[in-house]
Amino acid sequence: MQPRGDPPRRGSWYSQAVVWLGIAVFAASLAGSVWLIVLGARYDDARIPTGHQVFGVPAQQATRPPGP
Repeated sequence: MQPRGDPPRRGSWYSQAVVWLGIAVFAASLAGSVWLIVLGARYDDARIPTGHQVFGVPAQQATRPPGP
């Protein structure tokens, strides 16, 4: 235990403002990620009418010829 007249120790991790700022930024980014996941799960994407190919890639699986 520290005597009453001594100033508080500097250099402890909890007395550094940069650490608290890092914790706040991390918590905000984590909360934002969770919010975007919840928002994305709530609203379903609408189907886009496409032809047989989108950017040269077949949009649907090709039909297979009947087997022997």
